[in-house]
Amino acid sequence: MDSLANDGLILDRAYAFKTCTPSRSSLQSGRLPIHVTEQLKVPDNPTAAVPYNFTTISELLSSHSNYTSHLVGKWDAGMATPRHTPFGRGYSNSSLSYFSHKNEFFTHETLQSGCGTKCETENPGDGECILDLWEGDHPATSISHEDNFVETVFKDRAIEILNEEASTPSPFFMLYSSHIAHCPLQVEQAKLLPFLTGDNDESLCSAQTAQINPDFQDPSEYECRATYSAMVSTLDDVVADLVAALKANGQYEDTLIVFQSDNGGCPKLSESGGNNWPLRGGKYSDLEGGVRTAAFVGGGYLASRGGGGRTSEIIHVADWYATIAGLAGIDAADVKDDRAAAAGLPGIDSNDQASMLFDGGPSKWQGEPLMLSSDAVMLDDYKLIQASKVSPAGHPGPLYPNASSYLSPVDDPSLNLNCSSGCLFNVVADPTEHNDLAASQPGLVQTMQAMLEDGRATAYENADVFEDDCVGVDIGDAPNCGCYQAFHKHGGYFGPYAH
Repeated sequence: MDSLANDGLILDRAYAFKTCTPSRSSLQSGRLPIHVTEQLKVPDNPTAAVPYNFTTISELLSSHSNYTSHLVGKWDAGMATPRHTPFGRGYSNSSLSYFSHKNEFFTHETLQSGCGTKCETENPGDGECILDLWEGDHPATSISHEDNFVETVFKDRAIEILNEEASTPSPFFMLYSSHIAHCPLQVEQAKLLPFLTGDNDESLCSAQTAQINPDFQDPSEYECRATYSAMVSTLDDVVADLVAALKANGQYEDTLIVFQSDNGGCPKLSESGGNNWPLRGGKYSDLEGGVRTAAFVGGGYLASRGGGGRTSEIIHVADWYATIAGLAGIDAADVKDDRAAAAGLPGIDSNDQASMLFDGGPSKWQGEPLMLSSDAVMLDDYKLIQASKVSPAGHPGPLYPNASSYLSPVDDPSLNLNCSSGCLFNVVADPTEHNDLAASQPGLVQTMQAMLEDGRATAYENADVFEDDCVGVDIGDAPNCGCYQAFHKHGGYFGPYAH
């Protein structure tokens, strides 16, 4: 990844939402999260993620260009009806994905939506959960779910797609949506061993991590930092293998590779013990550690356009919608999403940032307010946060977690920041957000508070309502139709349950 980034264009100020579902919905729809969703609802909720009448980037490409579209990996953008799945959203050439916020790496069981007390197997209390892996318009029954590391499954499928595309004349768009690095912290033993130090940096991260491989060390000696490092190293291997396939197939020179995280790492020890040093905070907060993501563009197409280096211009995950559409030759008028407009839904916020990426031009956000969330707005170098509790808000050091990190099994109360009256940071001069400028620049605070209020007034949350397939059906002890259909329609897999 370092090599690809250093040969490409490093995006120093690439922003996303502070949690995953809104960022992924933003990418798919070209809307800022405040205009699509800011919530982490379970994916089987009919109002989760992308509204029914939004046109996704893959639908746009398939309807206005000759691109084929493929998705591999995490979806987390809704699945109540078949129309909401990747296959129904335009990834009709191929898709292999899981629907939830997270699933188990080795067995592919859902670890969040549809699990636990909500939807275990047909034998409640056995501790086993429904499977969450979907292929096209059906459960991924062709994939083994026994000790089969899911990231390897995704990588192998992506390489198959690249090999198949090499024999066709049409261009392609592939979204490889890695499960790594996300909790649970799980990695293949061979990958972990080189990173073990014998240091118990902090065992609390094992709380969300079932050690499936019996040869793993005892959880009481669990090394969070080593496991997280091994997972990122695994992602590095995946990227290397995909790039190697592109080059072997003669595709690399015509390919633009976009790399961006959906949020900052989560420093909570009960989740994953991620570290965004030197940035402050992490996932769940609007501080830079939560919303300023690792990002770059690379590949032969960038080089052919003379692009590369480093930029501090602002780009948001929503911008890839219009940017990719423009690169595919789609007219700007077709990007506006008439279907959503006819349904009275918010229009796109996405900016075509090609001039910034390839010509060193300014960001389309220059001089314009960027709503990071309902609680935060960016204006060029400045960010205003207005919320009573901003958390996590700490400054973890370069070696985190460590044996002294643990203060509370839930969260460290000292990591909360009160911004009820507004916290103002110059994130260019002070990217680590040590200096709150609100008291010294009251005029700017007032101006940006007005921008924040204007943005809040435009907020939209998905209000879709659908009829589930269990109307008139006795679902017995099943907690909901989604769980019932997992067993009575999808063979034990998490899947659509409404129409």
